[in-house]
Amino acid sequence: MPRRDSADPIGAKLGRRIRVLREEQGLTQEKLAYEAGLKSKGHLSGIEKGLVLPTIQTLALLAERLGTELVDLVTFPEESERHRLIDLSRSMKVGTIRRLVRDAS
Repeated sequence: MPRRDSADPIGAKLGRRIRVLREEQGLTQEKLAYEAGLKSKGHLSGIEKGLVLPTIQTLALLAERLGTELVDLVTFPEESERHRLIDLSRSMKVGTIRRLVRDAS
């Protein structure tokens, strides 16, 4: 994906989210980029700064390596209660999520 001269607002939010998830796992940019099969650490750095808009395929690679769902990369918990709930669900056990879904249905 081409580099931009300045951060795209949505790209910057997406990049911050990826950085938070990466740091939660104690991964460096270099390690995540390598293990996710990205072009380079610089490519990931550009994504995290919002200067490079990743493709869906790149997001899927990052989500897989981070052990999360694609939706977790585009969830911004600071923006709404719904996004916060989605973020909190990452640490819930499957049984708890099933019970919540059943109760909400």
